[in-house]
Amino acid sequence: MLYLSELNGKRVVTDNGTKLGRLTDLVFLAADQPMVTKLVVLGRDKQAHTIPTRFLKSINRVITIAAHFEEAGIVENELFVNVNLQDQQIIDVSGNKVVRVNDVVLQDKPARIATQSVAGGPQLLVAGVDIGLLGILRWFGADETIGKLLRNLNIAVTSRFLSWADIQPLELTRGTVVMKQESQKLKKLLPEDLADHLEQMNVENVQHILELLSEPQAAEVIENLNISFQSSLFKQFYPKKAANIIERIDPDEAIDILLTLQEKKRTDIMAELSREKKAELTRLLKFAKTPIGDLITSEFLTVSPEDTVQKIKSIIKTKTRDFSTLHSVYAVNKTGQLVGVANLHELLQQDNDTLLYRFMIPSVVIIHLETPVEIAIKKMLKYKVDTLPVVDERKQPIGIVTFDDLAGEMLKKFA
Repeated sequence: MLYLSELNGKRVVTDNGTKLGRLTDLVFLAADQPMVTKLVVLGRDKQAHTIPTRFLKSINRVITIAAHFEEAGIVENELFVNVNLQDQQIIDVSGNKVVRVNDVVLQDKPARIATQSVAGGPQLLVAGVDIGLLGILRWFGADETIGKLLRNLNIAVTSRFLSWADIQPLELTRGTVVMKQESQKLKKLLPEDLADHLEQMNVENVQHILELLSEPQAAEVIENLNISFQSSLFKQFYPKKAANIIERIDPDEAIDILLTLQEKKRTDIMAELSREKKAELTRLLKFAKTPIGDLITSEFLTVSPEDTVQKIKSIIKTKTRDFSTLHSVYAVNKTGQLVGVANLHELLQQDNDTLLYRFMIPSVVIIHLETPVEIAIKKMLKYKVDTLPVVDERKQPIGIVTFDDLAGEMLKKFA
């Protein structure tokens, strides 16, 4: 049995002694029998060369191939082990978490399915993946030294092996590995839990995972995604599909999604809705002409999710002296996008050296400048919050609104 970590970077030579370069990847067939079909070698000329494994002679201290080798391109259903499998995410539903592929396990093909190579060398299969700590240590060449040290400290260091039979090959083309035997269990997860998993992936992967669910289940999950994901998904949906989802989700959520889309896309989706739903959303969209900008306050605090509690306390003391009140602390990433929120009570319960991302809430309830006042209040009541951050189209916070200000605006309409 071989591991990708053991092969990565190995020198590649021909059987007549010519030095070709180093192995940087393997190509395999995404099928029930995931045969390794090609080697990717970074040559001494700094160019990548793709060499079919039929020219492979041996794998020892160096990788040897036949001197008369030829190169070949990538064909349909072929993928890269390092690029498409290594470090990719797996939805481990049984453990209710998302984990990563830490190493890829390879083995010689069984004789009953092996085809003789012209060089008479090994024929390899992708046997599975290692998602355990040992897989990480192996990449650093520390699986024996650090592994032994940890075992002496009674800390278990093991491989957590998932066989190829438990992996969904189709997902690899999307950049995500999904457990084949667990795909049905996705449907048993609470929508909010599955939404949390999906928000760690890219939009293309999310879209494909949603296709595994029934339309009602998919709609529930979409309703629990953050607005950035919702908007990105709907920009890719055909109007009919988008309308089918809109029919099933809360009107307040639907309005927020529609307001992030261009007017033509929004009009096309509305045209596909039922008469009742279209009338309801048309009425709510009229409210959206009421700007919320006049109600925004700039008295809000943003910090980094990597900041410690002690640092945040210091920032609060220096930057909020003139605030009338401080409701929450918002976390923004390096590009200024809103990625989390924590209330002050939760903050004070933590040790000073605790990092914010360890206890913040990543799914922030937000509104936009175009969000109707009525819908903003409904969101506050639904999620039991007394402030809402207002974000722009890049998901960067531009201010907050409070329940008191929103309620006062509503009262003016009935005065």
